[in-house]
Amino acid sequence: MKVLILSDNHGHYGLVHSIIDRFRPEVDYICHCGDSEFPAEDPIWQEVDAYVAGNMDFDPAYPSQSLLDTDQGRILVVHGHRHQVNHHKYHLIEEAQTLGARMVFHGHTHKLYARIEEGILLVNPGSLAQSRGPVAERTFALAEIDSKQAMIHFYRYDGQELPQLTCLLDFSEGVSDD
Repeated sequence: MKVLILSDNHGHYGLVHSIIDRFRPEVDYICHCGDSEFPAEDPIWQEVDAYVAGNMDFDPAYPSQSLLDTDQGRILVVHGHRHQVNHHKYHLIEEAQTLGARMVFHGHTHKLYARIEEGILLVNPGSLAQSRGPVAERTFALAEIDSKQAMIHFYRYDGQELPQLTCLLDFSEGVSDD
């Protein structure tokens, strides 16, 4: 399964549209983790499988979270501002466990990362508007997920892959034997 993950584009409509146009034919799902600053009824959302409101999306028609059931498990999509992602990932993991999600995609921090904690894949694709992390690039992610592992590829806003950031994660990581 392949999932395109976008977040925090803060406008930049043409950029989001071009990324979706490029990757839609090769991915199974597209998720947007909020702060698009587009209207909730924008036609672009017809191309996106799961999208949510960020702290800068003021349209009340946006969902605060989205669940996507896939053949590789349930994906929880949130922005992250309501889950205190600037401080820890505990609330993300707890919400995923409560909802039976195997994966959580979120934004808000503008800092890309991918890891597995307590058997749950956590991915922040970074920001298409402005990076705030150690990676100075404006980014998005493409996740290739099967029953045992996830390969996360990060791309610059212009579609150039950043191979030095690619990571292979095993779903048995972070699972205790208790």
